Amino acid sequence: MKITVYGSGCKSCHALYESVLEVVKKYAIDAEVVYETDLKKIIARGIMQMPGLEVDGKMKCVGRVPKEKELLIYFGK
Repeated sequence: MKITVYGSGCKSCHALYESVLEVVKKYAIDAEVVYETDLKKIIARGIMQMPGLEVDGKMKCVGRVPKEKELLIYFGK
């Protein structure tokens, strides 16, 4: 599984990235986690509010930091 967190480096973006890392570790999810800060790539994905969360090429969440329970759903757990 490939999980991409899109963000500009703001507090919310870092919070989502850290939250994703914690959930992946806590539940032993086999995933590659990427933190993408390239604004051109963010715009190319159509993200207008940050942070953005993409799982295996599908955008799951934009503009907010989901709770652990919601992340688990996104990750198929």
